[in-house]
Amino acid sequence: MYEVLIVGAGISGMRLAQLLQQRGTHYCLIDARFRLGGRIVSQSMAEGVQPESGHHRYDLGPSWVWPNQPRINQLARQLGIKLYPQYDQGTLVYQDQFGSIDTTINAAPMSGSLRVQGGQQSIIDRLSTKLEAERVWLNHTVRSITQAEAGVSVKCATSCGTKTILAQRIVLAVPPRLVAKSISFFPKLKPEQTQVMGDIPTWMAGQSKFTAVYSKPFWRDHGLSGDGVSRIGPLSEIHDASPENESRGALFGFFGWPVQQRQVPEKELIEQAITQLRQMFGPEAAHPLQVSLQDWAADPLTATAADVEQKVQPQCGSLTELDHLWQGRIMFSSAETAKGFSGLVEGALEAAEKVFNDLIVYGVNH
Repeated sequence: MYEVLIVGAGISGMRLAQLLQQRGTHYCLIDARFRLGGRIVSQSMAEGVQPESGHHRYDLGPSWVWPNQPRINQLARQLGIKLYPQYDQGTLVYQDQFGSIDTTINAAPMSGSLRVQGGQQSIIDRLSTKLEAERVWLNHTVRSITQAEAGVSVKCATSCGTKTILAQRIVLAVPPRLVAKSISFFPKLKPEQTQVMGDIPTWMAGQSKFTAVYSKPFWRDHGLSGDGVSRIGPLSEIHDASPENESRGALFGFFGWPVQQRQVPEKELIEQAITQLRQMFGPEAAHPLQVSLQDWAADPLTATAADVEQKVQPQCGSLTELDHLWQGRIMFSSAETAKGFSGLVEGALEAAEKVFNDLIVYGVNH
């Protein structure tokens, strides 16, 4: 029997596992995906494309770190990962509802933010080296949690069939809506507890990100920062995502169209996005070396139907109603449950820190 079973190997679950390992706790970390990182994922250049100088990847999930976020800044330093400033020199490109372009606006909406060298995946990769491999199990999808005399009994679906894991306590480091939708509890939770989980929106679940990589950040030569705002789309918000050494240029944008409007072949969406970049940044934008499209609303391990219907980026909050569930046998640790930086990577680390401290209070290792 494990002292702590962590469900969800995103940055919150991984950071909690690292803290527990440092304390000597007998833990296990599982995830339904075949990879670590959850909503943090960064893409390398494709095979066959001339490699760039240095190792850079392009974020398909979270992109920024801010100086006022102490946990992620400290973790990056501890892991030996460099942060560098978001490029903000030059003017913003504005496209109005009629398609007219204005390149004279002096505005830098993400000025002061930081990017992660090598992409935020670098944090996941470095964290994974701090964990004992035999304690990390991928392709383990939790189906049910049953209260047991000495803790909880957890049934998981794996490629080899059903597996049961026993633990004194379980930490759900996944979005609460996914828990409410996909995990059965025995005995059943109170209706209000299930309702609370379902009411907490999943951060990024309705978002779709598009990235185009070029041989160089050519827009900088024209006095443009790479920032863009469009009232017609498909991309509503665009930013420079180039590596610090300018060995490549990259633009990424958030789709402003709702999920229902994005229900067209991916090839068509990509063509429309490239057409828009050409309109806003000039003819050089029509010929990217590589493109990527990550629609989180289409990921069943991220989004639920309720998230897909969300019209705007939601505000998250703390699940105080679920504190000490089953006398503290069930705990929650995800970006959505943080108080100070809910929904952000910093919030995911904040949630992990809180659960770790709560576990000490509950007497883990004592």
